[in-house]
Amino acid sequence: MQKGEIHLLLGGSGTGKSTLLRMIGGLQRPDSGEVRVAGNLLSEKSERELGEIRKQIGMLFQNGALLDSMTVLENVGLPLREHLRKPWSEIATQVARVLKSVGLDGVEGLLPRELSGGMLRRVAFARAIVMEPEILLCDEPFSGLDPVNVSRIEDLLVELNRSLGLTIVVTSHHMASSLRMAHQMILLRRGTCIAGSPETLASSDDPEVTDFLGEDGRSYLARLHELRAGGGA
Repeated sequence: MQKGEIHLLLGGSGTGKSTLLRMIGGLQRPDSGEVRVAGNLLSEKSERELGEIRKQIGMLFQNGALLDSMTVLENVGLPLREHLRKPWSEIATQVARVLKSVGLDGVEGLLPRELSGGMLRRVAFARAIVMEPEILLCDEPFSGLDPVNVSRIEDLLVELNRSLGLTIVVTSHHMASSLRMAHQMILLRRGTCIAGSPETLASSDDPEVTDFLGEDGRSYLARLHELRAGGGA
């Protein structure tokens, strides 16, 4: 997975998407093989060393994993308080800046139960990037969201990649968003994978790939051909 790109991990249930994400994040060790992150062979690292590597990795879990008893400010500021020991005034300033970057202003004093589903997901994004990581891992960020919030989260991921140069690895079943925003798509199947650009996978004559991408893949490819035909006229 190239630095500074958005990579989509795809595959049916049980193919290992979330497991692979946890291994990249150093939360689970592989039974065999190697996992290298930013040049580091994770299997050779102690827990303390893994902890230092994790500081450069933001993680967004499927359920958001926000603490119900804490305000938005306390939830987003938690990694800063735990790892950097900054004064609370500095933490509050940084949290406000990061919340603004994900389109949320003035929500610092609210509790998670007072937020909509889309706002909760953006607060979780803010917490994942508040330590200014180089890599962002997202497990099903579109799950359970309505179409409007799917578009918001898709736009947010693209903007984080563009403005911060974040390397983003996403697991997703949302094919339309995957095709639109990914630099690389990785389809896991039977212990192997097929990887390539959205166009490469959408153009594949492998029936398993075309079946998985479905109508979204065919529409994406048709739109590409339409745009190219229009550009050449």
